[in-house]
Amino acid sequence: MSAMRWENLFSDLEGQLASAGELELESQVADLARAEAAGVGLAERLRGQGAAPVALLLRGGLRFRGRLAQVAATWLVLDSGPHSVLVPHEGIVTVEGLGRGAVEERSAVRRTLSLGSGLRAIARDRSPVACFVDAGTGESLTVTGTLDTVGADYVEVAPLRAPDRGESRGLRAVPFGRLIAIRSGG
Repeated sequence: MSAMRWENLFSDLEGQLASAGELELESQVADLARAEAAGVGLAERLRGQGAAPVALLLRGGLRFRGRLAQVAATWLVLDSGPHSVLVPHEGIVTVEGLGRGAVEERSAVRRTLSLGSGLRAIARDRSPVACFVDAGTGESLTVTGTLDTVGADYVEVAPLRAPDRGESRGLRAVPFGRLIAIRSGG
């Protein structure tokens, strides 16, 4: 009888050790996954989205839904039906529909595209836009016109009806930090 009890005892011990080893391995894998995720930025996650649609909730309660057309380090362009929307990452409150993938930007040129670079491209186009601006009250203010001047940390929006040549009346300067989104088409 005692040999049988010892066999059962050692079998039980082997089972406990195997279970403990599996739990330790699972714990290590989970730790590695968390460490890897900690090194992934929002831009990489957005690039990993591919053609699947996302819904953005922005400061001021603004909402846009569409497919990501461009993702730079600090901003993105969303194709949203008839409009395109440039969104600085600072303006994003939440992203809904984001997949689990992540894609690192391989192009050195694209990695260096600043918000100013994106805004200058829109300014060159001279098409009407609607700029959604953080009013500082939890709400957004909409400024329509064309992007006129893009400075180091601000953009000037000219009204659609331009004042007489040489006049600057009607120009509104918007600091980058207050810019929530810019939608094409005014």
